[in-house]
Amino acid sequence: MAKYVVNSRLSFAINFILAERLRSRSSPLLQAATRWWQLYLIIKNLTQQMTEKILKGKLLFYSEQGMEGGYLSFQDSEYITLNSATFGINNNCKVWDKSNTNRQGLASNAEFFIENNWLEFPDPIWKDKDFEISSLYCGEQNGDLNADKRLSEKYSFKIKYSVERLNETYGQGNWKIDRNLPNVILKDGSLLHFGDTPTTIPSRPYGIPQGATSRVTVKWNDGIIQHEILSEDLLVEQSDYKGLHMLQNEDILIIMDPTTKNIICEGKLDKIPLKIFSQTRQGHFEQINQNNNYNWEQYFTENYYAELHRK
Repeated sequence: MAKYVVNSRLSFAINFILAERLRSRSSPLLQAATRWWQLYLIIKNLTQQMTEKILKGKLLFYSEQGMEGGYLSFQDSEYITLNSATFGINNNCKVWDKSNTNRQGLASNAEFFIENNWLEFPDPIWKDKDFEISSLYCGEQNGDLNADKRLSEKYSFKIKYSVERLNETYGQGNWKIDRNLPNVILKDGSLLHFGDTPTTIPSRPYGIPQGATSRVTVKWNDGIIQHEILSEDLLVEQSDYKGLHMLQNEDILIIMDPTTKNIICEGKLDKIPLKIFSQTRQGHFEQINQNNNYNWEQYFTENYYAELHRK
């Protein structure tokens, strides 16, 4: 009933304004009706704004472990905080000065303090051609034992193969290999799946323990380069899952320049168009109109800041 009354009054006001304009432009009733109409438009505009959801944050790709492909997503800045790094700081990581959070930079030359030594990260053994054919990478059944020997001499570590590890664990004569590794039969007849990747002392490739101290070179946004800055003096962004939004076709994105914060471009996802879900990263951007001159793939890959408008 209330809606009917409002619509009736609205219709009357519009018709009255048109009729009075034809008769007299100075009519008090015309002025009152005009003010009522202007007020209605203001209220209508505010109501539309209230129903539209506007978020500020950054663009990203999202995929869950074990899931093939991923989604174009948006992380609400209300759920992004600066904290100390849990697993140290790696190369190409964005960092902030702990004593001045307005100062931002990019990390490189990462090193971690492991077993009383500063070690390059990632472990340089990953880039060694011998590693790719070694049993450390391919397993004992397929690995090249000569490559193992060269690696152990070059990087100064000892290799423990399955026989030695089985003897240490179950005792000599208490086990036998069932045709091939990783299948093992123990003396009591029980079957065992025993991995055929040898262990090394010390561990190679080495991993990063939780709470490990790291140091990096930082190129700050003011152009200054500093070396061997400890991770405890830096902060990194950490995001809460509560602020993660999977993008939708009807969403509108306004992209900001990372440096100036000026608007680069804006677009509705289904008009650009962007593919919300894709098996590959490039697949999200395969359908973009040829007359679209903006690099949407770069915006998501480099986690540009943006506004999300959603009704």
